[in-house]
Amino acid sequence: MASERPDILVAIDLGTTYTGVAWARPQRNHALQSPIQIIHNWPGSSTKNEQKVQTCLIYGDDGSLSSWGYLCEDEDPLEKKKEEFFKIFLDGSTLEDARRQAIGRVPATVGEAQKFISDYMREVYAHVKSTVELHTGISHVGWQELVVEFIFSVPTTWRSQEIINAFKECIANAGFGREGRYHTATVELTESEAAAVGTIKNSTIAFQAGDIFLSVDAGGGTTDLALMQVVEARDPFPTLSQMNQVDGIGIGSTLIDQAFVSMINSRLSKYPDLTPHLPPDCAERLVKSERYRTTKHKFGERVYQSTCYKLPIDGVLFNLNHSLARIESGRMVISWEEMQSLFDPHVENIMTKIHEQLDWMQVNGVNRPINYMILSGGLGSSKYVRDRIQHEMMTSLHPYAHKVKVLQAPDPQLVVVKGLLLDRLQKLDSGLAPVIVSRVARASYGIVCKTKYNPAIHLDEEIKTDAYDGEQYAMSQIDWVIKKGDPVYSNAPITTTYTKKVDPKDPNRTWESVVMISDLDPHLLPHSMSQKGAKQLCVVKSDLTGVGHSDMIMKRKSKRFFFQGRKFYLCTFEVRAIVAPAELRFELWFSGQKFSGNHEPIKIAWDAEGSKVGGR
Repeated sequence: MASERPDILVAIDLGTTYTGVAWARPQRNHALQSPIQIIHNWPGSSTKNEQKVQTCLIYGDDGSLSSWGYLCEDEDPLEKKKEEFFKIFLDGSTLEDARRQAIGRVPATVGEAQKFISDYMREVYAHVKSTVELHTGISHVGWQELVVEFIFSVPTTWRSQEIINAFKECIANAGFGREGRYHTATVELTESEAAAVGTIKNSTIAFQAGDIFLSVDAGGGTTDLALMQVVEARDPFPTLSQMNQVDGIGIGSTLIDQAFVSMINSRLSKYPDLTPHLPPDCAERLVKSERYRTTKHKFGERVYQSTCYKLPIDGVLFNLNHSLARIESGRMVISWEEMQSLFDPHVENIMTKIHEQLDWMQVNGVNRPINYMILSGGLGSSKYVRDRIQHEMMTSLHPYAHKVKVLQAPDPQLVVVKGLLLDRLQKLDSGLAPVIVSRVARASYGIVCKTKYNPAIHLDEEIKTDAYDGEQYAMSQIDWVIKKGDPVYSNAPITTTYTKKVDPKDPNRTWESVVMISDLDPHLLPHSMSQKGAKQLCVVKSDLTGVGHSDMIMKRKSKRFFFQGRKFYLCTFEVRAIVAPAELRFELWFSGQKFSGNHEPIKIAWDAEGSKVGGR
């Protein structure tokens, strides 16, 4: 490839209820000045010009995909199979919880959730491709020949490598990063981090170096929090440092919708005489209606204040009245207090998470309070939610939030996709300097190794004598290269140096390294594989095929073995671990350069159990 500089950047925020996509064509000399384009022309959205598309699928009786996104509104879900909210069920624990609570329709397995995500994202990919070609006129060049980067975010609640790997498989199966030689698809930031980047890069707030803000991205299925400090506020390259581990909770606007459906069904179940006059899916139709969506989004705004809200019931005559069920002229009457009851339990859970971040600051002696709390996402754009949180901060008198300003991000529902793009554009303009320069490790990572035997500390361990130097070594020890809570710097990979002894007659140049993971506190970490508390995350296979004897250092055995007259070579190389916010990547370096050879230099075999441990 002549240049790794992308021709097209595409950011995708796969949401539980709605999905957003933004793209840019980076300018050669001033990438940050590249206009960001939001895809509005979603199939079936008519003239609404929606900023996002529904995360929804409808399948026919034969299992074939019938509709997706807004096109699902044109089909009768009673006659076909409708799938929603499938993103959150990529997490097996969420799927198990939903089954225990008997929550509506859920995928049979995590594998089925993967299929739904791939099917949906395949349609998104096709639409993104046609839209970019239409608006840039690049179709004559050949989409496959362009350098196209697809950038994804993931919920903060997805803590395990297993879920990230499953998601990456889904987007690959959908075509992202697969169609062209120079196409790539990466999982770059968690949603909370992308929201924080979008905030500082696209905000009217005059941030100062040292300012602390809490990003609260409350979307359809999850609420993600990131506590950030401004390292540099200079334009156009501001930088942030993550102060505490990013956090998340399975709370979003879908729970409000589910509570609304339950409330309506409970009300109507008391009056069986209404059954012949109402559609069987009355509550589901109401929750999908434009009037309900408007009422939910505008709830709490002064100009929309009312003692009650009247929602037209689709398919019901205007002369239908029922005082006990509170139906007036074919409209369902919802009181202000009922609407409030739908929001409050979830707002209170979000505030609990906010207080956990504030308490962490107090326990750790942070020397200044929070300046701003920035809300984003569908639920975060609610005026009622903002006012409740601001009132809580003013009345709780927490020492770290007594003067905090609770604000909403510009374009709160698009802040994640914009953050993903702006982070990449800043890297292009600044020479790969990201917006977030450091983050906090959410797990500990170690390398299985051998260390020189010390009888005082290596009790009951496997001991072997090295055939080359004659020294005794304790086997299966764990060198913890990253510990939970440690700062991890974006442009400073964790480097482990290996020195392998090579027999001159041995052509093998492949070695395996075992990576361990633990979510224990650092002082509880095991020192060896014989102790509990860590699991194997993956095996990293380093392949230095092509490295000859001239590239290595020749040695002889120790004096006591000198009579054998045999020599050996030392092959020294590095395995660099890049602990990204949403994934773990490895690179092989030899003689100060990234090694590529004519083969795949690094192969990763993920462990099924270890990859389930929460991390990053």
